[in-house]
Amino acid sequence: MRPPLERASSLTALVGLALSISLLGSPTGAHAEQPAKPAESTTVSHANVLSPAVKNLIRGTGIESEAKALETYWTPARMKAAKPVDGTSTVNRVGAAPKRTQATQADGPAVSIAPLKVASKAIGTVKSGAKKPQTTYPGYPSSSPAARTNGKIFFSRDGSNYVCSGSVVNSEGRSLVWTAGHCLGENGTWSYNVAFVPAYSNGSRPYGSWYAKDLATKTAWLYDSDHANDVGAITLAPNAGVRIADQLGAQGLMWNQSANYWASAFGYPAVSPYTGQVLVRADGNTADEGDGTIYMYSGLTGGSSGGPWLRNFDENWGYVNGHNDFIYTASPSWMYSPYYGAQVASLYEFVRYNEVYALATATPTISGTAKVGNTLTAKPGNWKPSSVNLAFQWKANGKAIAGAITPKLTLPASIKGATITVTVTGSKLGYTTASKTSKATKKVAAGTLSGATPTISGSTKVGQLLTANPGAWKPSPVTLTYAWYRNGKAIKGATSSAYTLTKSDKGKKITVKVTGKKAAYTTLTKTSKKTAKVK
Repeated sequence: MRPPLERASSLTALVGLALSISLLGSPTGAHAEQPAKPAESTTVSHANVLSPAVKNLIRGTGIESEAKALETYWTPARMKAAKPVDGTSTVNRVGAAPKRTQATQADGPAVSIAPLKVASKAIGTVKSGAKKPQTTYPGYPSSSPAARTNGKIFFSRDGSNYVCSGSVVNSEGRSLVWTAGHCLGENGTWSYNVAFVPAYSNGSRPYGSWYAKDLATKTAWLYDSDHANDVGAITLAPNAGVRIADQLGAQGLMWNQSANYWASAFGYPAVSPYTGQVLVRADGNTADEGDGTIYMYSGLTGGSSGGPWLRNFDENWGYVNGHNDFIYTASPSWMYSPYYGAQVASLYEFVRYNEVYALATATPTISGTAKVGNTLTAKPGNWKPSSVNLAFQWKANGKAIAGAITPKLTLPASIKGATITVTVTGSKLGYTTASKTSKATKKVAAGTLSGATPTISGSTKVGQLLTANPGAWKPSPVTLTYAWYRNGKAIKGATSSAYTLTKSDKGKKITVKVTGKKAAYTTLTKTSKKTAKVK
């Protein structure tokens, strides 16, 4: 149950009169009654747009040039001057929270996405659950996971510059920042010039500025201001070819968990008594509001919007299971968040595989004749940008050929009759791995043996031994058989590599035929020259 209003009101003095200004802004009475289970809505995304002021700073072409221009635009002075979006948005709820009677229920299976832990020196501070002040200045070094996975989101909207908070969360794309939907857009209007600065502190950016390429939120938030759907995700461009989570690590994410838990909330509050220049932390138990939102005793102010509520936080890593979203002006020390349910699941599924850079690919071709024993060569084509790592896999009838992972393939006898393709896979740090497969060759034909013309050694006199010298046959091993001929007619029984001349051979000329056989190869026969007449 929500704490009594008397208690909430008495805490106002602790955070100053400025807290009566909207924390995350919405019209009085807007969506005063929400269903206990937030209605699922579709997800909408939008490419981050650069204003003319930023475009004028672009030097060169490509995403790297755009990112550099955006970083140049967000000077330390401009970052410090950016205002909390909360004072102008529609998510501030005037007055006191209405009483609720129905508990929020999970709308699907409980899911936990584990943090992506990148090694760093552990930091020492208070442990979750310990008694502590309402808010603290943790003073983490920028190298600590709690600092480098938290940061400030800078953006423009309607001609002004604003700021929110956000956190890096783990995903397959390794490029995701989680925040409040109203930091990315509201009332059908999207933010632009969006950048993320991890471990921000007093205008410094120890890990640089990260260029937001795509923004995503729920349609129920963007168009209907439904606070239960006020969740947002940013897909960042890699910085110098490196994805943010690969460099800094990422916090985990949970949804459809219990509404009551011990939370460690983070953000960059900018409304008095805070300045927005350092990371601030608040810890407390959450409670169920009963309308698809939860709340905790916080005191964080405008500018902290989108900052994570970490569950199971171990002073380094935890699971985002809520975020700073809005307050009621009658009790500003109590911060509210959407309950993370199906709306978070669908948003995360929408963005989890997002990576920004896509390789320019080419369809490989195969040169060479598809015959057993021949060598085929894969020509990958032009992949961009330069220095793409290319891997090869040859396939017979669509199945990978074991060990066939180089640009060349000598066709073995085992694949006679199969069609051959090659798949080229390109990879580069910060880019989406891509694969392209060639057209299939004709069916692999039988190979062609290479055989020498045999020669005959020995004296051509009756009673003497003649020997057939077959020469070199390839590819080895080749099975050879022999047949001796007298004036072009086969000599019965003369089928070895040597032959002893008989009286029947006198006056005749002798030849020998050598026949080579090998599985999956065409049989080849070679005939020697005729000897002189047998004496």
